[in-house]
Amino acid sequence: MSHDDKSFFEYTEFASDSESKDPEAVIQERQNPEIAHAHICKIAGTINSGLDAVPRDQQDTAEVYAVVDLFRATMQYIEEFGSYLRYLILDKASFINEIIRTSSGDIRPLFEAFIEDKFDEYLQEHDVDDNPEVVLSSVFGYEAVQKGTISYSEEELEDAPSDVNLEDVVLRDTDEGVVPEGAEVKELVSDSIENVRNKLKDIALFYLNFREAYNAVKHGNRVTVGNNTQFELENDEMLDDRIILDEAIVEFLCKNSDPESDGEPYLLTIPRSILEEKSLGVVENAHTLYTQSYDVATLEDGDEINLSFWKSRRSSGESRNDLIQISNPDSRVILPRSVVPKVIEDLKMPNETKIEWTGDWSLSGDTLEFEVQYETEPTPEYPIHVELVWEQTDHDIHEFGEGQFNFNVDTDDLSVRQYLELLEIKKRDDIRTVELVFPDGDETHQLRVGDDFEGIDVPGPSDPEFFEFVKRIGLASDTRIPYPEHISENHWEVYEEYADCDLDSETADEILSVLKECGEEVMRSYVVAAIWEGESSSVDVDEDEAAHVEALGVLPGILSVRENQGSEESNRFPGEEYRTYPARSEYTSEELFGKLKEDYGGTFGELQESDIDSEKAESEFSHRIRFGEETLWGTIDKHIIDIFPVS
Repeated sequence: MSHDDKSFFEYTEFASDSESKDPEAVIQERQNPEIAHAHICKIAGTINSGLDAVPRDQQDTAEVYAVVDLFRATMQYIEEFGSYLRYLILDKASFINEIIRTSSGDIRPLFEAFIEDKFDEYLQEHDVDDNPEVVLSSVFGYEAVQKGTISYSEEELEDAPSDVNLEDVVLRDTDEGVVPEGAEVKELVSDSIENVRNKLKDIALFYLNFREAYNAVKHGNRVTVGNNTQFELENDEMLDDRIILDEAIVEFLCKNSDPESDGEPYLLTIPRSILEEKSLGVVENAHTLYTQSYDVATLEDGDEINLSFWKSRRSSGESRNDLIQISNPDSRVILPRSVVPKVIEDLKMPNETKIEWTGDWSLSGDTLEFEVQYETEPTPEYPIHVELVWEQTDHDIHEFGEGQFNFNVDTDDLSVRQYLELLEIKKRDDIRTVELVFPDGDETHQLRVGDDFEGIDVPGPSDPEFFEFVKRIGLASDTRIPYPEHISENHWEVYEEYADCDLDSETADEILSVLKECGEEVMRSYVVAAIWEGESSSVDVDEDEAAHVEALGVLPGILSVRENQGSEESNRFPGEEYRTYPARSEYTSEELFGKLKEDYGGTFGELQESDIDSEKAESEFSHRIRFGEETLWGTIDKHIIDIFPVS
């Protein structure tokens, strides 16, 4: 027998007025949201009372512990609400079974789905067929209003002001319910669902941000109290600012519950006033939603309930982001934004979640240093392109000093020395710090690397000894030698001739001169195919986007191009682009692309020799040739074959 099929309390009778009642209904009715909420209100009202019975030197601590108890009761209340909400959403058969078997680990995925706007995916994973709006509308009573199974007073709804919460609309369950009409109710329901989502997100955000602090209270009472605390923020002499709080603070000795961590301890520090204020704020949201869902779920014929509607209102302009969280691997401090030094705000870039820049690098011990340039296009001097994504929550707590780096590099922008340095960084597994050096000033910023630094992705060399040889030439001749996309036999012969010689500056210059001569003789063509959906006359290859672009490979030497069979080869103008007019092909676009993939060199020659009548043409093709400059390693042309359909 499954848990859902199990019948509980077979030997215990629940009765009222000498009438037997279903245990499921009785237990759910007793799970009243007012009970725990009343207890929280009692705690909030007595935080400062009863201190006369406490020794004077312990009174401040006792008062703060009362706030901690308020926080604990709030988190417990949210868990109770989360468990009940999960039961209603998943529409389980047995309330008793769900309420005794649902753990915080079951609630967390639901709350994460609210925060990450993935509630629809959560429902799919749990085999709930309805969409999120229908589920929430059902749980909080709005679906019943629209269907007429819960009716309301038209006069009260019409007289209610349009810019405030409509919390006093009395709704009744009746057999003669009237299905409401008009756009007013539909708009109210839509706005109310949107506000329910926002309230659920606020509740979930508070719970998930503070769940590890809650565990610290529950398991071992890992809580300490401090008074008039001074914080010193310091980061390798970048920050040397002190924050003084003229109030008590609470410290939770937490355990990191992230699955990827090893459960390391850290201290979460928060002022007493913030803990109290945030707890009281979130508990009211939880109480509102918990009460409404409970009243709807337990409503019986003839009962009256108050169902909250919310008008969608514009932002008042006041920022809800009044807190800042400052983090390092061992501690997290949550402070009012107003007391945090401006230097942190300047570094945080609170209005952006991603910034881009280019840079050069150096490696010292376990620290990788980047020289930052405020550009987005790499250059030979600053070839690394970096995206830095700052981690931040959706609402009131921002993470500081924890970012995700994404490095990109094109080997065309690298010298041989830079390439080998990046290979060395890629092999390292002990890089723990990334230091950013900003231009036009002495300011630096360090970030800790939580996991192993993944390095910067570059391909491994097929001939490492050749690269080391070229690096030595560059150092001895004080010359920046670009990364070789292709090493010819002539270049390799130079290496074999000079590999064992002593590289003084004169010899290095000599070798460099020989390599340049090899480069003049070696040329290559990169071939790319671009398939277009529109005809050639309707396509702008510079502005429009092709349906499919694919690199076909490299051909040795220059790929010669003629307009037609009788024309001469086009002249090369390094740094410029040459284009041919569209020519006809007997193949369809797909067939031509397939032949190019099989043998682009042979097909290319065949295309130039073909002369197809317009009636027989199935496609058109044209050539774009971007002539490369002569380099140490040879000239590289890029050849694009554009393929168009023919009507």
